[in-house]
Amino acid sequence: TSTGKVTIQKNFVGTVTITVKAGATANYTAETKKVTIKVNPAAVKLTYAKSNAAKKMTVKWSKNSRVSGYVIQYSTRKDFKTGQKTKKISGASKVSAVLTSLTSKKRYYVRIRTYKTVNKVNYYSAWSNVLNATVK
Repeated sequence: TSTGKVTIQKNFVGTVTITVKAGATANYTAETKKVTIKVNPAAVKLTYAKSNAAKKMTVKWSKNSRVSGYVIQYSTRKDFKTGQKTKKISGASKVSAVLTSLTSKKRYYVRIRTYKTVNKVNYYSAWSNVLNATVK
C-alpha cells in the first residue's frame, strides 16, 4: 500500500519478491530495492507415538488440510544427528502412519513436519515436538 504495508494471501506458501521504489527528492537520490520473502506451511503437532507390535511403531499427528503431505523423521538418538531415517507421507488427509523394520527393545525418537509443493518446489514447515517410544 502507499503506507508501506505488505499483505500476503491468507494461505499463501512459496516465495514472493517485493520491489520497493523511492523517488528522488532534494535530499535523496532515487532508489530501488528488492526484498524476497519465503513463506513456509504451518507445522503440525505430534500427538501419539507407541509400539503395539514387534518392530513397529504407530505415530499420529494433528491434521493440516492445506499441505501436500508430511515428512516423519525417526532416530534412536534424541538429537537426530546420526542414524535418522525419514518417511514421506503424501496427502493432507492422513493423520497416522506405521513405522516398520525397527529394532526391538530400542527407544526411538520421532518428529514430523509438513510440506507444500508449489511449482515443483517443496516448502517445509519447522519440525514438530519430539515424542519417543520403546519398540516391542
